[in-house]
Amino acid sequence: MFNLILKDILIQKKTLAYLWFYVIIFSIAFQGMDMDTFTVIAVTVTYQMVNTACAYEDKAGSDIMWNSMPMNRKKIVLSKYLSVFIYTVIAALAYMIFAILINLIGIPIKVAPITITGLAAAFISTILMNGIYFPVYFKFGYMSARVMSTILFFILFAGIMSLAQMANSKQSGALFKTFNNASDLQIISAMIVAALVFMLISYILSVKFYNNREF
Repeated sequence: MFNLILKDILIQKKTLAYLWFYVIIFSIAFQGMDMDTFTVIAVTVTYQMVNTACAYEDKAGSDIMWNSMPMNRKKIVLSKYLSVFIYTVIAALAYMIFAILINLIGIPIKVAPITITGLAAAFISTILMNGIYFPVYFKFGYMSARVMSTILFFILFAGIMSLAQMANSKQSGALFKTFNNASDLQIISAMIVAALVFMLISYILSVKFYNNREF
């Protein structure tokens, strides 16, 4: 299963090169804006890498090859879900490296640190987006899922910007208090748990669809 994830990363050399482009462009574009730049970068990178990996597999007919081998389909599905977290980590590392280089060189660009709120927003958003995308992908294939992923990306992108601004605003404390006076950390933790449960349900559906799919 690790080899499947590594394969998805290695076939995306061009996408990894564009990763730096995303980090630089978004960091400059969101200067002075009251939102978490990392969240936008993480979601964009994960979206791009997931779709690129699926596109390469569709073009190469990898599904036919994998299913002609004695390979458990659950592992194939699980590798796709786990890759989402790997891509988010890759985005975080690239963002941190960029921030360090900016500070060392002394370029007058403000690179905000990765916050708990931003990391949680990125984590939850990528789970929601891919949790909807993967069942469609494993049931109908890449071409059908591509339309779904494009729609989801723009919906979540707009939603992330609104939520990030709200989370960083002075009004966020009042909003959080409406949830039984729970702390910010408690609410974030509850949202992450809910997102993981959603992803588990999505995984079960994807396995069921993929097992019933004929190649």
